[in-house]
Amino acid sequence: MNSLSRLVGFMLVVLVSACATVEPERDRPPELALSPAPLSAWPMLEETADGNLFVPMNNGQTALNWRLRALQAASRSIDLQTFIWESDAAGRALVEEAVAAADRGVRVRVILDDSFLAHADPVIRALSEHPMIAYRIYNPLANRAGGSAMRQLENLTEFSRINHRMHNKLLVIDGRIAIVGGRNQADEYYGYRAEQNFRDLEVILQGPLVTRLSGLFDLYWNDPWTIPIEHLVDASEELSPEELADWLTEKDGLVKHPQPATPQQWQALLETGYPGTAKLIVDTPADESPAVDFPVQLAQAYIERIDATQRDLLLISAYFIPTEPLTTAIERATARGVKVRILTNSLGSNNHVTAHAAYAEHRPALLHAGAELYELRADASARALYVFEEVEESSILGLHAKIALFDDCCLMVGSSNLDPRSLRLNTEIGALVDSPGLNAHVRELFAVDLLPENAWRVKLSETGEVVWVGPEGDVHEAPPASFFMRAESWFFGLLPIEGQM
Repeated sequence: MNSLSRLVGFMLVVLVSACATVEPERDRPPELALSPAPLSAWPMLEETADGNLFVPMNNGQTALNWRLRALQAASRSIDLQTFIWESDAAGRALVEEAVAAADRGVRVRVILDDSFLAHADPVIRALSEHPMIAYRIYNPLANRAGGSAMRQLENLTEFSRINHRMHNKLLVIDGRIAIVGGRNQADEYYGYRAEQNFRDLEVILQGPLVTRLSGLFDLYWNDPWTIPIEHLVDASEELSPEELADWLTEKDGLVKHPQPATPQQWQALLETGYPGTAKLIVDTPADESPAVDFPVQLAQAYIERIDATQRDLLLISAYFIPTEPLTTAIERATARGVKVRILTNSLGSNNHVTAHAAYAEHRPALLHAGAELYELRADASARALYVFEEVEESSILGLHAKIALFDDCCLMVGSSNLDPRSLRLNTEIGALVDSPGLNAHVRELFAVDLLPENAWRVKLSETGEVVWVGPEGDVHEAPPASFFMRAESWFFGLLPIEGQM
């Protein structure tokens, strides 16, 4: 075949891929969460089952160990919803425990977003062959072939649909234990990656709230745009049983499976929890189409709660790009005397330079409004709190937490950043928790991150120039980034892309 023939063939593939589409499945019978496992399977919950308890998971290794232990403890059901699930050491360890649970008769349901599933279809399709495991993909791309570039050719014809993603993170075990927060399922979210790791936070919770979280999982599981993997990928494309067994047993990285927790260890964990009530807030998934069903429920709840804050507001967001309603809510807060502090990534700690470029444009207005700005240092002294000791020296630190603290009573914990993508484009889930004890404890945890050795304090000089204040003195260019990173941020700041960040 000559070069012209190959080019023509490639263009035909492109055109066919661009014309492919996905149709919603509206006629499926609903499938609901199983009833909670009997307390005999969770004896450590017998004394506290009638009330909600919230246990913050501040350290990545601890969070991964308890997530693995929760999967090990499952006796009836596992429902997991996530944005990213990598096939690295942490991601594979979680798959191993989910498969082991399925082997002992536990029903496993997984909802994945399709943003990062290039090359993952053969594994997912093979896992779904297990009679107790089911995978569904939210708002999937029709073109499943090739790498990320080939899959994104679908943008040519369906950008308005696939631009809306599912960013939710939720794990429910046996209808008895749940985990809500910002962590995806990959090494860097648990402190095991050599290059960069994230400072994050999530909560393990138990109590009546878990049943309601099961209902929110069902809301997405039964959504017509959440498509079973077997309806997207032919069985001929899946890994063989031998290949899947090799994939599951391939060992790399530093993650080790913990021993299953005893009832006494579960009891000790829950004793560190805080009682409270919570309002669950979830963006409604698409019905007609993700292109027209805009997910704004959580964004509206944020604004309403900020407007109810009277004294102190601490906003923690990996990607802080305030929309106009959020900006005006912050301005209203400072005008009525609320102390507003914001912690986000510096240019050096941000894993998305484009997001930082969009955020940088808002710094002066936020500072003029009276908000205090803090930017996490990539070389933060607190890295040892969040990063596995064997990678601590080589790894830079980034912020991935999504937390808001309101006065001394409440906090929002969930999957949402404070940026246009989370507030207007992607679906999110959060819990607005009323618990003075948990509020105070989380404030103590993040007080460390606001220290000068861990975060730059951003201020305006007398001449109106943005300066970064740290132990080294005032810095007048975004630290600690290189000239080329600052130039990259400047360039992206010229582009009209803020609404997509």
